Formats: sequence, C-alpha cells, structure tokens
Amino acid sequence: MINTNTFVLQEVIDDLVRVEVSLVSPLMKLNYFGRLIKNTELISFTSNELDGYHGEENEIPSYRKTIGRIEVNIQAGYHSHVLPLPASMLEPPLNEALQYVSLREGIGTIEHMADEYKKDDPGKKEFGRPIPMEMLPYLQPAVSRLYRSSVKVSAVGARLMGNPNILIEILSSVRTRLLAFAMEVGERFGYSIEISSFRKNQEENNKTIIHYMKTEINNTGDGNVINTGSKAHIDASIKINKGDLKSLNETLKGYGVEDSDITELNHIVTTEMPDIENGRLGERTNGWIVRVFGKMLNGVGKISTSLTANLLATFIKEYYGM
Repeated sequence: MINTNTFVLQEVIDDLVRVEVSLVSPLMKLNYFGRLIKNTELISFTSNELDGYHGEENEIPSYRKTIGRIEVNIQAGYHSHVLPLPASMLEPPLNEALQYVSLREGIGTIEHMADEYKKDDPGKKEFGRPIPMEMLPYLQPAVSRLYRSSVKVSAVGARLMGNPNILIEILSSVRTRLLAFAMEVGERFGYSIEISSFRKNQEENNKTIIHYMKTEINNTGDGNVINTGSKAHIDASIKINKGDLKSLNETLKGYGVEDSDITELNHIVTTEMPDIENGRLGERTNGWIVRVFGKMLNGVGKISTSLTANLLATFIKEYYGM
C-alpha cells in the first residue's frame, strides 16, 4: 500500500544509482512526488520525459538534440540518387530548423531504441527522421543550385539524419541530472519526506524544489557554485584549466575520490571526445560520474558528501574547456 504521508526519496536514488534499472521507475516516483506536493514544474518535466515532448521545438531540452544532416532523394531524369544537402544553403528559418535532430519520444521508447541500436550492425552510423513531403518545395531551390544537370533535378524525398549515440547520451544525461536533483532535495528535506510537514510551508518549499530543478536538471543556474544544503560547500574558487590533468586529479583527490577511479577517468577523458558544441559529455564519462556518485551515496570509500554529480561534471567540462 502506498503511504501518502511519506515520500521515500531514497528509493528514487537507489533506482538511479542502479544503471540497469529503467528510468521509467524513478521518473514515475518523482511524478507522484510532484503531485503530492502540487509542484507543476516537477509534474511537467517528469510527464514530458515519460510521455514524450509534444510542444514547441524550443521546449525540448538541449540534451535531446544532436547535429543533423539532410539527406535528399533526388530524381534526375531516369536516374535516382541519395545525396546530402547542407542546411546552410536553405533559407531562414528552415536552415535553423533542420540544423538539429530532436528526439521527442518518451524515455521508455528511448531506452528501447538504445537497446536496438546496440544490437544493430556496428557499421550503421546514423538514424533518420523523414522530412514532411510538404517541405520539399522549400528544399528544391537549394537542390537545383547544388546539383546542376542537363535534365530536371527534383527532390522527391528527404530525411534528417543523426548520430545514434544521442540515444545513449540522453539516458546518461537524464540519469545524472535526476541523481543530482534528488541528492539536493534529500540534503534539504531528508531522504524520507513527510508530506504533511512539507505542506506547512508548501509555497517556499516548492520554490526550493524549482531552484534545484533549474540548477541540476535544466542547468540554468550558476554552474560554478554548488550549494548542498545547510552545510553549503562553495566551489566557485576551484578552477581547472583546459587539458590540465594534474589539476583535475588533485581536485578529485581533495574530494576523496579513489585513485583507481581517478586513473579510470584519466583514460576516459584522454580517449573520449565530448560534444563540445552542444555542451555534452561522452557516454563513458557520464557512466563514470554515475558510478562515483553512487559510491558516495552508498558510503563506499571516503568520498566527501559535498561532491555532487553536477560538480563532477563541472570539473570534467573545465578540463575539456567546455
């Protein structure tokens, strides 16, 4: 039986730390928590991640977007071709609209797509989204300029192609962001939240929840200052220069991260390139952050409890110069 008087936040954290557990579970629990405390922002975010984003393009989080490549089916006389078309050749606002591929699907579908991608032929480097037929006339002028021929050249179909690694990155990003958010909420309100007590100061408490969402999930707060509850640990003074592995290692050691984990990260950051343009870390880097943060949550080693997933990501991004 569900206890509507208490929300066990620790169960959400346990789900997030166990990477084999579907993200549907912690998102459903946080959606339920949002309804208990009547926090429309939390309800909206979790509902969108569960059911998919059906609103305007600008409502889709940046971590659900990847650089797109337009692929056009061209008919030239009796001959058919599949050729690329640079988005820069299109007129505004179409050139911007087709610059990125957005994945609107719910998180369960994203997980299924990621599993299928892992099973696919390793040579399959892209996935495609059809461009609506009614948009083809707007592609035609650029096609005609780029592919000149003695016969009429017509765009008869088009797709927006993207790198399927975005599927894995979405899952890693949602997991690390939710974990950081849940830890901040836990530090402030406890890991077993009494709903009746929360409601006594509901307006102010919900403002705090929204603040944590902005800083940890949406990343719209001050990325250099991490506040973790009543015993705030301010890290604005820490600065890691681009490519300074020694400084990164010393910073992590200062937070109690084990040497073996630091060595593993050194190998990852020197062999895996992040998506600097979109501000996204790589799949293995995100996986490392989740594992190390999980150790802190479970009391493994001597990792400082002031070390958040967001702070780990900030240190690594500074190393990359992001």
